[in-house]
Amino acid sequence: MKSRYPFKKLSILNLWFISTCTLFVFAFVIVFQGIKGIHDAILGALLTLIVLMLTGFANIMWLFLLKKLVSHSFNTKKIYYTLSYTFSICIFLTVIVSYNYIYQQPTSILELSNLVVVSVFVNTLIVIFHNYIALQDAKVNADMENSQLKAANAEASNQLLRQQIHPHFFFNALNILKSLYKLDPIAAEEYLVCLSNFLRTSVSSNNIKIIPLKDELKLCEDYLGMQKIRFGNALVCFVSIAEDMLENGFVPSFSIQPLLENAIKHNELTKASPLHIFIEQDGDRIKVSNNLKPKITTETSTGIGLANLSERYRILSNDELIIENEGTSFSVSIKILNKEAFMQESAQKHI
Repeated sequence: MKSRYPFKKLSILNLWFISTCTLFVFAFVIVFQGIKGIHDAILGALLTLIVLMLTGFANIMWLFLLKKLVSHSFNTKKIYYTLSYTFSICIFLTVIVSYNYIYQQPTSILELSNLVVVSVFVNTLIVIFHNYIALQDAKVNADMENSQLKAANAEASNQLLRQQIHPHFFFNALNILKSLYKLDPIAAEEYLVCLSNFLRTSVSSNNIKIIPLKDELKLCEDYLGMQKIRFGNALVCFVSIAEDMLENGFVPSFSIQPLLENAIKHNELTKASPLHIFIEQDGDRIKVSNNLKPKITTETSTGIGLANLSERYRILSNDELIIENEGTSFSVSIKILNKEAFMQESAQKHI
């Protein structure tokens, strides 16, 4: 991570520190000397302002120069502290000695010693404040960069998981279409129309992570249209979702369709014992359930299924799937997302 210093924040801190100390000196002199000491108070505040202004902004200057000019092979901290304290002591001594000279006041060794101590103390306070601001800013920048990396990683993971869905479904659909053309060309043509609609919808939302609930259900309608051609009356589906939720609800794209595919894939479908799939609203969640009649021999699994959906949902919404197996029925529910999540994603796509 590139080294950066919050020069603007340090400058604001300097101004606050200088103003506070200057007002304190002014008030301190007034309290002890009263109104008669107004001249001394103004003079003391002015000296404090000059000394702290030079000392405080000199520290920022050293940081800037070291960042620009000094190679990283040098110990920049030692150079910084040496320059900082040396310049601070020189500033204090120069200002006070000059003041004494102008007003023809003697400067004793004890006064000089006290000035050194005071300059070290004041400069230490400034350095501590500067280091605190720099550390806080570095922490904020590090957290921001970590968040950006996590977001980028989550987006990459989500794209990878989405890319696994399309080939898996498409290869199955082509195999089914091939079989239908041999058995029933008319049904195969209807299947092809549904497949075309399904692929058109899925391609148009390929780069969209969160879509309106009604669009996801339209995708499911095309998918179920293909499966009805394949299985006929052996497949029955019921949809029960409030109209306002259809208009205002959002879900991750390809979040409901894989649940339908999972139910059809793992259960026997016969006219005597049809598979019933229910897509229902359950509070702020969509629940997809079906009666259980597991296949004796299941299709080869790609390992995508619920694990894929669960991971995508965790990445996009930090929410978990609710999976229930009651022996005679199986259900999975997902949380309906709000419009803010959709708007946030749309905004990120235009950044």
